[in-house]
Amino acid sequence: MAESNAEIDLPKLGVLGGTFDPIHNGHLIIAQVLLEKLDLARVLFLLSAHPPHKSSSGLASWQDRFQMIQLALHGNPHFQASDIEIKRNGPSYTVETIEQLQLRYGKKYSILFIVGADSILEIFTWREPRRLLASGSLVVVPRPGFDLKHLDPLVTEQVMVVQTPLIEISSTDIRRRVRQELSIRYLVPSKVASYIHKRNLYR
Repeated sequence: MAESNAEIDLPKLGVLGGTFDPIHNGHLIIAQVLLEKLDLARVLFLLSAHPPHKSSSGLASWQDRFQMIQLALHGNPHFQASDIEIKRNGPSYTVETIEQLQLRYGKKYSILFIVGADSILEIFTWREPRRLLASGSLVVVPRPGFDLKHLDPLVTEQVMVVQTPLIEISSTDIRRRVRQELSIRYLVPSKVASYIHKRNLYR
């Protein structure tokens, strides 16, 4: 993995980005595993308010998604919700987000941006992928159904792959279960389940 420009003795900040529609227990488990494995000082859950690869018409509002993140993280001092992409107009491009994170946190932390195997396999469809890879800040975690053996060798050399549990919980399945009036108990934190019911989301 390429060296980051950040000082190597700085505490490490993990940044877990996503649409979180909704956030679920799989996200929280992966974040906790990475917190321990990588000795992170904390993990930022970064809401992709306007993801360029997804249609916003099918998403819950960013306000609802952000509120669910805050509910899910309540009580864990090592987890924090980040609004950095909410405050920026236009699509949520990762390369621009990392720049903003460096400006905000770079003097205090060495920043590691966490992406799933599904995302890294499509890295060359992202904005300025080579610049992203050269930043030396990408951490890749496995996801069920996505084989990292197919990863471009150029990418493999410039990212850190960290083995984490393969948890088969997906936001897509949770939304489907809500539409079909099935239980989402144990898939999302109880406060998130209550919020989804109260706001009548995904029906």
